Amino acid sequence: MEELIQNAIGVITGLLLWPTILLLLYGIGFSLFSLGNMLVESFQRKGKPETMADPRNPSQHLLRLYGIQEWKKQLTLDNGAPLWILHDRTEAALKKKIDRIKIWVKFGPALGLAGTLIPLGAALQAVGVNNMKLLSDHLSVAFGSTILGLTAGVICMMISTSYERWYGLDLAEIRQAIENQEEKQNS
Repeated sequence: MEELIQNAIGVITGLLLWPTILLLLYGIGFSLFSLGNMLVESFQRKGKPETMADPRNPSQHLLRLYGIQEWKKQLTLDNGAPLWILHDRTEAALKKKIDRIKIWVKFGPALGLAGTLIPLGAALQAVGVNNMKLLSDHLSVAFGSTILGLTAGVICMMISTSYERWYGLDLAEIRQAIENQEEKQNS
């Protein structure tokens, strides 16, 4: 009975190896693509800062910022909505973009760990039959998976940290413009 359980676990974990490896490859590709997008956005954010005067009509200079672009998109989608609702919708859209990247901060290393542990079972069996070639093949996959998972996680952590800082500043700019407009209307 115990041997049957061991064989079943071995088959199931063996079936999980390829989906894990494919997800790791996707994760590293996604993180590198996102890194490229972040570098482009970093370049676009260069320049002299400018204060938003009219929240309903940001200047072309401010539209280089992704957070302001998202704000303008929300304005276009529902121009009659109160500005604070549009602010919250903009914040939610920016958070969604960050969350898509943040998932890989934990998911990448978790997949890397799974990709490490799955081939270790087969590697231990190779030691039992004194097959060093099979052992080295399984260990290469195991340690390569760890590296891919950690790399994807670290890259996505750097990206999400930058995005949180940038979009926080964009939202503060929008918030200040709304407050200034309300003050003018109340005086």
